[in-house]
Amino acid sequence: MKLVAVEGLLKGLEFNLTDKDFFIIGRDESQCDFVLEDSSVSRKHAKIEKKDDEYILINLSETNPLEVNNRPLTNYSLQEGDKIKIGNTIFLFSNDLRNEIEDDFEDNDEENTIYDEPIEELKIPSYEEAPFILKVISGPNAGAEFGLEKNKSYIIGKDPENSDIIFTDLSVSKNNSKLIVNSDGSIILEDLQSKNGTYLNNIQLTKSTKISTDDLITVGTTTFLIVAKEMASETIYSPAPSFEIKEEEKKEEEKVSTEWKKQKLTKKQLIFASSLSVIVFIVFISFFGLFKGHDIEVNVKEPSKEIEKILENFKSIEFSYNPSEGSLLLVGHILTDTKKEELFYELSNLSFINNIDDNIIIDLGIAKTFNENLEDQESFRSVNVLVKEPSKFELAGSVADTKTFQNLVDYINFNFPYVDKLDNKVVIDEILESFVGAKLLEYNLSAITFEIVSQELILAGRYDKKQKSNFDNFISLMEKTNGIRNIKNIAIPSHEQNARIDITQNYKVTGEASINGENISILINGKIVNLGDSIDGFLITKILENTILLEKDELKYKIDYSR
Repeated sequence: MKLVAVEGLLKGLEFNLTDKDFFIIGRDESQCDFVLEDSSVSRKHAKIEKKDDEYILINLSETNPLEVNNRPLTNYSLQEGDKIKIGNTIFLFSNDLRNEIEDDFEDNDEENTIYDEPIEELKIPSYEEAPFILKVISGPNAGAEFGLEKNKSYIIGKDPENSDIIFTDLSVSKNNSKLIVNSDGSIILEDLQSKNGTYLNNIQLTKSTKISTDDLITVGTTTFLIVAKEMASETIYSPAPSFEIKEEEKKEEEKVSTEWKKQKLTKKQLIFASSLSVIVFIVFISFFGLFKGHDIEVNVKEPSKEIEKILENFKSIEFSYNPSEGSLLLVGHILTDTKKEELFYELSNLSFINNIDDNIIIDLGIAKTFNENLEDQESFRSVNVLVKEPSKFELAGSVADTKTFQNLVDYINFNFPYVDKLDNKVVIDEILESFVGAKLLEYNLSAITFEIVSQELILAGRYDKKQKSNFDNFISLMEKTNGIRNIKNIAIPSHEQNARIDITQNYKVTGEASINGENISILINGKIVNLGDSIDGFLITKILENTILLEKDELKYKIDYSR
């Protein structure tokens, strides 16, 4: 018998069920026989047990239960042809799948799909020789660049064996999207039935679409755009005019030029010419003396510098400016709608910007929507998402135990869109309570009782007033402890005798013996014990009037009695 993935994220995956008597299916390589690389699959998601000729399917996931033939089930005896949904993949349970798979291929022979196209082995061209550049502007691969050649196709995903452009992004499918660069420079974008989809300018892609340069494409948590490296430009120039000089004109000019040289100037003509030259020279010098030399400052504004200056107060926003169209692309995170309005107001004062392609994420809006979803999960109602600053989220609050914490982590990985920007500071109550109890013993404050309610530590009881410094140090430590936001102290300092743990209700004192007014023995639960003796492991350290003082494991106890 076999399980074969026929639909979904892991289509084509095949598991043989004949090697063992049971199999564990899940995401954890160390615990599972069959590993599914799917974030919606639990660490241990399902179990298949073989009993005689029967295969029993058992659900192990609370967050995303199994479905058999579109019905959620916990335990089920598998039958030939059953379809099992595990995470985002549907598996077929069958003894021989060869004929069925061949039939499927025959039915689809005439269909043109992206999976039928042969993908040639290609080499990603270098930045210098590629006509197009894929630039990653946000996500785990921010800053990466890939060259794209014409008349080529590229698979985008995280599978190093089958993908041409590889993103190290957990939310990207193995084969997520496909780019086709045609010989005429047009670019086609397709989604390869990916789990999280492919988005073009924040709209999910449902069919093959022609894209243009500077369109914003998002896969998983990675955003990129295609940039045409060579922009068409034209230079208008005029050739220098050429003139043909007729032979006659040349001769005439030569004749004139030689004739004046032969002429003789009179003395009056020479004096007049000299005087005129002196006057012209004086006027020329006087004219330029009217002006003082000053450096002329030319204030040339560079659009990118002006935009960068405005974005200095918005560190999480990146931009791309196209001067030929006057278009500005904005990508990144901002805290509130008010901050976004402030940014757009400042940008509106730049005359060279004609239009703005807005891809800014409002972080408080993301947090509010996700917190509303958390309130619907009963186990996670004490958890919420906070925004400390743009693009930095914090998961705060508390859960009851480690199992609930693991379920929370799985839920966050599957549902929160910016896991790479989320700092998980959720506290596990059972671990926190153990920590507080251990510290009370360490500071000799064992008589104090405590309770933790909604991250508030409530202290009650009495403590030895001689231990006041220990108590203050304990309070100081608790104020710095993650998971405790407030301390309510109703514990009071008292005499050492009153600060002991009271075990009176477990023992009945019915008699005593004393010498010279000092008690030396006492009758407890029908047994005579003396000073220094032990009862049930408690060492009697002192017998006072109406009180017996005891110690055990460095803790101090008391038994009250009346004569």
